[in-house]
Amino acid sequence: MVKRKRSSRSRQVQQVPKSKFTNKDKRKRLDTPNGQRRSTDHASAPLGGAIATLIDAMSQMLDRRIRFRVPIVLAGAMLAGGRRTAASWFRCAGVLDDWDRFYDLLQAIGKNAALMMLPLLTEIVRRFGPDQHGCWKIGLDDSPTKRFGPCVEGANIHHNPTPGPGDGKWIYGHSWVCLSVLLRHSRFGVIALPLLSYLYVRKVGVEAMKARIDWEFRTKHELALELYHKIIKALRSLNSKALIIAVFDGAYLAAALVRPLVDEGVVVVTRLRCNAKLFDVPPSTEGKRGRPRKYGRNRINLKKRAENRRGWQTISYASRGKIVERHYKTFLATSPIFGGQIRVVLLEYSKGQWAAYVCSDCSMGVERILETVADRWSIEEQFHDVKELWGAGEQQVRNIWSSIGCWNICSWLYTLVELECWDDSSEELVDRQDRPWDDPTRRPSHNDRRRKIARKMLRETFFRDLEISQYKPKIRTRIEQLLSLAA
Repeated sequence: MVKRKRSSRSRQVQQVPKSKFTNKDKRKRLDTPNGQRRSTDHASAPLGGAIATLIDAMSQMLDRRIRFRVPIVLAGAMLAGGRRTAASWFRCAGVLDDWDRFYDLLQAIGKNAALMMLPLLTEIVRRFGPDQHGCWKIGLDDSPTKRFGPCVEGANIHHNPTPGPGDGKWIYGHSWVCLSVLLRHSRFGVIALPLLSYLYVRKVGVEAMKARIDWEFRTKHELALELYHKIIKALRSLNSKALIIAVFDGAYLAAALVRPLVDEGVVVVTRLRCNAKLFDVPPSTEGKRGRPRKYGRNRINLKKRAENRRGWQTISYASRGKIVERHYKTFLATSPIFGGQIRVVLLEYSKGQWAAYVCSDCSMGVERILETVADRWSIEEQFHDVKELWGAGEQQVRNIWSSIGCWNICSWLYTLVELECWDDSSEELVDRQDRPWDDPTRRPSHNDRRRKIARKMLRETFFRDLEISQYKPKIRTRIEQLLSLAA
């Protein structure tokens, strides 16, 4: 029998069995203290200016024994590049042997995120106040992040809203419900500033976590209502009596969310389904006996009203930084979801392409309703920058509270950078001398704002340590070139 010739290729590595979750008590490491353990008390390149003051106010909401680590972590996150894991944050911040305490800090931030948000909201109320109509626009939306591994707590299968060429309709990871305040910038349009986010865990995921953590299942509508309640309570505690407009996507149009908000005096603006259950306005029963009707007798069909070519009017309004002209129809109706009268607006984007929007305040004008709907799009831009620039979801932490802390840190950094650079001009935010092909009229991106702050951090650190005098311009020029490459 002929012997089989051995292959020159090396044997394929066998797959290692997946590790199971461990309940190892990390506190046992304290039983054997290490005398050579180096502790971190400051960042290698600390933040400065108003952003450092605001971060310090946010850290005061934590225990005094760990609050000093918050500016260190956020300074490292500001300078981190590439794949922005939690380890890359710590490396850029100059964390030493006490790195495990910084992982514990992420859990503390996740558990106290609602408290740490308060100084951020206080600064927004102090600097800006309500809009020109005397209102606060609070937007809401949800977004998923990809995660991998069976030991990531709270991860499960969710709908993928933006599938790419190689993606499917579903995604495995976390789903976040985020609340943002919508502010209009004088030069750059509407900017969404995220304040607080909650993690939505599916019911099957809650059952799997009950053995390790006490977590209560809540729907996205319940999470959204709790987020709005926290923001409303915080605004009222700051003596802000302005009207609050809640704007969100049509997926959140449910009586469990809408009715409590309307009862609290909040104006709800959202999108309607094309087959929404609507009725006409009941006739007046003044002077008649009996309780008046809440809903009309006749059902309203939105498709038939949109297909009817009569009654369309033309309107011009601001949408995403420019004035657009559209055709619209508007009428009053009653809805069981709102529990009363509403104003419906049919907007035609092109011939045969239309969408229906609704407002709980019947006296609000059509132009203002459509501008509020258009302002909600700034949340999508916020999600893009939080994921692509700050790397939300890339931190490689398994604990559910650490995941919540990391997502909120990325969101707060977005808000902090926008607030720090709010009054800066385009020339101050970006210098295009080294890229003559770039359009000088292009609006500065969020990354331009982040790079401005990161360069300032590194410049102050390097020049302070090197003590470069004004008589050495060549060395200063070389360091400036290195800073431009590093940040």
